[in-house]
Amino acid sequence: MPASPTLAPAALLAEVPRGNTQKHVNRTVLAYLLGLGPLHRPGLRWLDLPCGAGELLGQVGRLFPGARRWGADVRTAAPPAPVRYAPTDLSQEFPFANEPAFDIITSISGIMCFGNTAQFIGRCAARLAPGGLLVVSNDNCLTMRDRLSYLFTGRVRRFRLLFEPDEGNHQLVQHQELKRLFDVHGLELKRVLYTAFYLEDLLYVPLAALLWPWQWLQLRRLRSSTGHAHRAELFGFKSLLHRHYVFVGEKRAA
Repeated sequence: MPASPTLAPAALLAEVPRGNTQKHVNRTVLAYLLGLGPLHRPGLRWLDLPCGAGELLGQVGRLFPGARRWGADVRTAAPPAPVRYAPTDLSQEFPFANEPAFDIITSISGIMCFGNTAQFIGRCAARLAPGGLLVVSNDNCLTMRDRLSYLFTGRVRRFRLLFEPDEGNHQLVQHQELKRLFDVHGLELKRVLYTAFYLEDLLYVPLAALLWPWQWLQLRRLRSSTGHAHRAELFGFKSLLHRHYVFVGEKRAA
Protein backbone atom coordinates (compact mmCIF):
# COMPACT_ATOMS: atom_id res chain seq x y z
CA MET A 1 0.00 0.00 0.00
CA PRO A 2 1.34 3.49 -0.76
CA ALA A 3 2.40 5.39 2.34
CA SER A 4 1.09 8.82 1.36
CA PRO A 5 -1.81 8.63 -1.10
CA THR A 6 -3.49 11.68 -2.53
CA LEU A 7 -6.70 12.55 -0.72
CA ALA A 8 -9.87 12.35 -2.78
CA PRO A 9 -11.52 15.54 -4.10
CA ALA A 10 -14.11 17.00 -1.76
CA ALA A 11 -16.79 16.69 -4.43
CA LEU A 12 -16.70 12.89 -4.16
CA LEU A 13 -17.27 13.06 -0.42
CA ALA A 14 -19.94 15.73 -0.12
CA GLU A 15 -22.70 13.14 0.38
CA VAL A 16 -20.93 11.13 3.08
CA PRO A 17 -23.16 11.13 6.20
CA ARG A 18 -21.79 11.80 9.66
CA GLY A 19 -23.19 8.55 11.07
CA ASN A 20 -22.79 7.71 14.76
CA THR A 21 -19.44 9.41 15.25
CA GLN A 22 -17.83 12.86 15.30
CA LYS A 23 -18.25 15.13 12.30
CA HIS A 24 -16.02 14.49 9.28
CA VAL A 25 -14.74 11.14 10.60
CA ASN A 26 -16.34 8.98 7.92
CA ARG A 27 -15.32 11.54 5.31
CA THR A 28 -11.70 11.56 6.47
CA VAL A 29 -11.49 7.77 6.46
CA LEU A 30 -13.01 7.41 3.00
CA ALA A 31 -10.93 10.27 1.59
CA TYR A 32 -7.74 8.53 2.66
CA LEU A 33 -8.81 5.10 1.46
CA LEU A 34 -9.94 6.43 -1.92
CA GLY A 35 -6.34 7.38 -2.58
CA LEU A 36 -5.16 3.77 -2.23
CA GLY A 37 -5.21 2.20 -5.68
CA PRO A 38 -5.32 -1.48 -4.58
CA LEU A 39 -8.66 -0.91 -2.83
CA HIS A 40 -10.41 -0.26 -6.14
CA ARG A 41 -10.04 -3.80 -7.45
CA PRO A 42 -13.14 -5.95 -8.06
CA GLY A 43 -13.99 -8.45 -5.36
CA LEU A 44 -12.41 -6.50 -2.50
CA ARG A 45 -13.63 -7.96 0.81
CA TRP A 46 -14.64 -5.21 3.27
CA LEU A 47 -15.84 -5.81 6.85
CA ASP A 48 -17.15 -2.99 9.08
CA LEU A 49 -17.36 -3.53 12.88
CA PRO A 50 -19.60 -2.26 14.39
CA CYS A 51 -21.45 -1.11 11.30
CA GLY A 52 -24.46 0.63 12.90
CA ALA A 53 -27.18 1.26 10.35
CA GLY A 54 -24.69 0.79 7.51
CA GLU A 55 -23.91 4.45 6.84
CA LEU A 56 -20.23 3.79 6.11
CA LEU A 57 -20.86 0.60 4.14
CA GLY A 58 -23.42 2.42 2.02
CA GLN A 59 -20.75 4.92 1.02
CA VAL A 60 -18.27 2.10 0.43
CA GLY A 61 -20.72 0.67 -2.10
CA ARG A 62 -20.89 4.04 -3.85
CA LEU A 63 -17.19 4.90 -3.83
CA PHE A 64 -15.77 1.37 -4.18
CA PRO A 65 -18.31 -0.30 -6.49
CA GLY A 66 -16.23 -3.46 -6.82
CA ALA A 67 -16.17 -4.13 -3.07
CA ARG A 68 -18.10 -6.94 -1.38
CA ARG A 69 -19.38 -5.79 2.00
CA TRP A 70 -19.93 -7.43 5.38
CA GLY A 71 -21.05 -5.85 8.65
CA ALA A 72 -21.94 -6.71 12.23
CA ASP A 73 -23.52 -4.84 15.13
CA VAL A 74 -25.72 -5.47 18.16
CA ARG A 75 -28.73 -4.24 16.18
CA THR A 76 -31.19 -6.80 14.89
CA ALA A 77 -32.07 -4.69 11.84
CA ALA A 78 -29.71 -5.30 8.92
CA PRO A 79 -28.27 -2.54 6.69
CA PRO A 80 -29.64 -2.35 3.13
CA ALA A 81 -28.67 -5.20 0.79
CA PRO A 82 -26.33 -6.43 -0.57
CA VAL A 83 -24.42 -6.06 2.72
CA ARG A 84 -24.03 -9.43 4.44
CA TYR A 85 -24.99 -8.81 8.05
CA ALA A 86 -24.67 -10.71 11.34
CA PRO A 87 -26.19 -9.40 14.60
CA THR A 88 -23.21 -9.70 16.95
CA ASP A 89 -22.16 -8.57 20.41
CA LEU A 90 -18.55 -7.71 19.61
CA SER A 91 -17.64 -7.76 23.29
CA GLN A 92 -18.32 -11.51 23.26
CA GLU A 93 -17.67 -12.91 19.80
CA PHE A 94 -16.34 -12.21 16.32
CA PRO A 95 -18.52 -12.64 13.22
CA PHE A 96 -17.98 -14.48 9.94
CA ALA A 97 -15.42 -16.89 11.38
CA ASN A 98 -15.82 -19.28 8.45
CA GLU A 99 -15.44 -16.64 5.73
CA PRO A 100 -12.18 -16.22 3.81
CA ALA A 101 -9.82 -13.51 5.03
CA PHE A 102 -10.81 -9.88 4.50
CA ASP A 103 -8.86 -7.24 2.61
CA ILE A 104 -9.93 -4.38 4.88
CA ILE A 105 -11.64 -4.14 8.26
CA THR A 106 -12.95 -0.80 9.51
CA SER A 107 -14.01 0.04 13.06
CA ILE A 108 -15.27 3.60 13.34
CA SER A 109 -15.86 4.84 16.90
CA GLY A 110 -16.32 1.25 18.02
CA ILE A 111 -13.61 0.37 20.53
CA MET A 112 -14.99 2.77 23.14
CA CYS A 113 -18.15 0.65 23.32
CA PHE A 114 -16.80 -2.74 24.44
CA GLY A 115 -14.17 -3.79 26.92
CA ASN A 116 -12.20 -6.44 25.04
CA THR A 117 -10.05 -4.13 22.94
CA ALA A 118 -6.96 -6.37 22.96
CA GLN A 119 -8.98 -9.41 21.93
CA PHE A 120 -10.87 -7.43 19.30
CA ILE A 121 -7.71 -6.06 17.64
CA GLY A 122 -6.15 -9.52 17.72
CA ARG A 123 -9.18 -11.10 16.06
CA CYS A 124 -9.29 -8.38 13.42
CA ALA A 125 -5.63 -8.98 12.63
CA ALA A 126 -6.21 -12.73 12.42
CA ARG A 127 -9.06 -12.26 9.94
CA LEU A 128 -7.08 -9.98 7.62
CA ALA A 129 -5.28 -11.25 4.55
CA PRO A 130 -1.53 -10.46 4.48
CA GLY A 131 -1.21 -6.85 3.34
CA GLY A 132 -4.79 -6.15 4.42
CA LEU A 133 -5.73 -2.95 6.24
CA LEU A 134 -7.23 -2.39 9.68
CA VAL A 135 -8.72 1.09 10.12
CA VAL A 136 -9.67 2.03 13.69
CA SER A 137 -10.96 5.41 14.82
CA ASN A 138 -11.54 6.69 18.34
CA ASP A 139 -12.19 9.86 20.31
CA ASN A 140 -9.04 11.81 21.16
CA CYS A 141 -8.62 12.42 24.90
CA LEU A 142 -5.42 14.48 24.49
CA THR A 143 -6.96 17.76 23.34
CA MET A 144 -6.55 20.96 25.34
CA ARG A 145 -10.30 20.90 25.89
CA ASP A 146 -10.09 17.47 27.50
CA ARG A 147 -7.03 18.28 29.57
CA LEU A 148 -8.80 21.29 31.05
CA SER A 149 -11.95 19.25 31.59
CA TYR A 150 -9.98 16.64 33.50
CA LEU A 151 -8.14 19.30 35.52
CA PHE A 152 -11.30 21.09 36.66
CA THR A 153 -13.97 18.36 36.69
CA GLY A 154 -12.15 15.00 36.61
CA ARG A 155 -14.03 14.11 33.43
CA VAL A 156 -12.21 12.58 30.44
CA ARG A 157 -13.66 13.07 26.97
CA ARG A 158 -17.23 11.82 26.58
CA PHE A 159 -17.04 9.68 29.69
CA ARG A 160 -19.24 10.70 32.58
CA LEU A 161 -18.00 10.53 36.16
CA LEU A 162 -20.70 7.95 36.95
CA PHE A 163 -21.69 5.16 34.54
CA GLU A 164 -25.07 3.48 34.28
CA PRO A 165 -25.23 -0.33 33.80
CA ASP A 166 -26.26 0.16 30.16
CA GLU A 167 -23.67 2.85 29.40
CA GLY A 168 -22.84 2.92 25.69
CA ASN A 169 -19.41 4.59 25.68
CA HIS A 170 -17.34 3.42 28.62
CA GLN A 171 -13.86 2.36 27.43
CA LEU A 172 -11.02 4.87 27.37
CA VAL A 173 -8.45 3.61 24.86
CA GLN A 174 -5.40 5.84 24.60
CA HIS A 175 -3.22 6.24 21.53
CA GLN A 176 -0.31 4.48 23.24
CA GLU A 177 -2.35 1.37 23.96
CA LEU A 178 -3.81 1.13 20.47
CA LYS A 179 -0.34 1.55 18.93
CA ARG A 180 0.96 -1.21 21.24
CA LEU A 181 -1.86 -3.56 20.24
CA PHE A 182 -1.13 -2.96 16.56
CA ASP A 183 2.52 -3.89 17.19
CA VAL A 184 1.66 -6.97 19.25
CA HIS A 185 -0.67 -8.35 16.59
CA GLY A 186 1.55 -7.82 13.57
CA LEU A 187 -0.05 -4.64 12.23
CA GLU A 188 2.33 -2.02 10.89
CA LEU A 189 1.01 1.46 11.60
CA LYS A 190 0.93 3.26 8.26
CA ARG A 191 -0.86 6.51 9.07
CA VAL A 192 -2.39 8.45 11.94
CA LEU A 193 -5.05 10.93 10.87
CA TYR A 194 -6.70 13.62 12.99
CA THR A 195 -10.16 14.98 12.24
CA ALA A 196 -13.27 16.53 13.85
CA PHE A 197 -11.99 20.07 14.42
CA TYR A 198 -14.78 22.38 15.55
CA LEU A 199 -14.84 26.16 15.20
CA GLU A 200 -15.09 26.56 18.98
CA ASP A 201 -11.78 24.72 19.33
CA LEU A 202 -10.02 27.83 18.02
CA LEU A 203 -10.35 29.13 21.58
CA TYR A 204 -7.78 26.54 22.67
CA VAL A 205 -5.13 27.36 20.05
CA PRO A 206 -3.19 29.80 22.30
CA LEU A 207 -2.97 27.21 25.09
CA ALA A 208 -1.96 24.52 22.61
CA ALA A 209 0.78 26.78 21.27
CA LEU A 210 2.15 27.19 24.80
CA LEU A 211 2.12 23.46 25.55
CA TRP A 212 3.33 22.14 22.22
CA PRO A 213 7.07 23.05 22.48
CA TRP A 214 7.36 21.16 25.79
CA GLN A 215 5.51 18.16 24.40
CA TRP A 216 7.67 18.18 21.27
CA LEU A 217 10.85 18.29 23.37
CA GLN A 218 9.71 15.35 25.48
CA LEU A 219 8.86 13.34 22.36
CA ARG A 220 12.31 14.00 20.90
CA ARG A 221 14.11 12.88 24.06
CA LEU A 222 11.97 9.87 24.92
CA ARG A 223 13.56 6.44 24.46
CA SER A 224 11.18 4.25 22.48
CA SER A 225 11.05 1.75 19.63
CA THR A 226 8.56 4.09 17.95
CA GLY A 227 10.30 6.16 15.29
CA HIS A 228 10.21 9.94 15.24
CA ALA A 229 7.93 10.06 12.19
CA HIS A 230 5.24 8.10 14.03
CA ARG A 231 5.79 10.13 17.18
CA ALA A 232 5.07 13.27 15.21
CA GLU A 233 1.90 11.75 13.76
CA LEU A 234 0.69 10.38 17.09
CA PHE A 235 1.32 13.44 19.22
CA GLY A 236 1.66 16.31 16.75
CA PHE A 237 0.09 19.74 17.19
CA LYS A 238 -3.21 18.47 15.78
CA SER A 239 -3.52 16.06 18.70
CA LEU A 240 -4.07 19.07 20.97
CA LEU A 241 -7.07 20.35 19.02
CA HIS A 242 -8.79 17.70 16.87
CA ARG A 243 -11.35 15.56 18.68
CA HIS A 244 -10.94 12.27 16.83
CA TYR A 245 -8.09 10.19 15.43
CA VAL A 246 -7.78 7.36 12.91
CA PHE A 247 -5.18 4.57 12.86
CA VAL A 248 -4.45 2.78 9.58
CA GLY A 249 -2.51 -0.46 10.02
CA GLU A 250 -1.32 -3.01 7.47
CA LYS A 251 -1.00 -6.70 8.30
CA ARG A 252 2.56 -7.87 7.88
CA ALA A 253 3.22 -10.86 5.67
CA ALA A 254 3.66 -14.13 7.57
